Amino acid sequence: MQDFDWSYNPRLPKQEILELISGKFVQQAADALLIGHPGTGKSHIAKAVAHAAIQAGYQVAYREAQGFFEDIFEATQTKKRKKLFKLFCGADLLVIDDLFLQKRLPQTAAEDLLDVILDRYRHRKSTMITSNRPIEDWGKLLGDNAAASAILDRLLHHGHLMKFEGKSYRLKEASKRLALEKKKN
Repeated sequence: MQDFDWSYNPRLPKQEILELISGKFVQQAADALLIGHPGTGKSHIAKAVAHAAIQAGYQVAYREAQGFFEDIFEATQTKKRKKLFKLFCGADLLVIDDLFLQKRLPQTAAEDLLDVILDRYRHRKSTMITSNRPIEDWGKLLGDNAAASAILDRLLHHGHLMKFEGKSYRLKEASKRLALEKKKN
């Protein structure tokens, strides 16, 4: 985070982000939802938080959402679901990155995510989820309003909801690269 350009998106919740990186929320068994536009730093922050938590001695499980659901499907098919859930539910911090980036989720996505969140909530384990979809859309995207409500209820009970607004860091980098290429030609 030393090289992170806070000035590019001054509306980012800097103090809340720095508090997450401190690991205090994992110690307190709190959760975090990072919601906002693509390219605004959600995944970068989530990875920095995960890295800092590992450095502090916490057990961390990190998955991009698509891989999270694929892992559950595969574990279910190979009768290793219990072992995978032990990893997902036992980690001090579970990070699910880019939830709903792909609209098509497995039919069991709502149930699978709910199972993990309920277990983590029951055992007071921290969960961090990043998404570019507003929480109001989660029921429709999961195809189950009741499950989405239960998931959000647990995550927000002891959680931080952070909105990431502003310009895309990726587009900033692309503009720089294109300008350099144009200069060379």
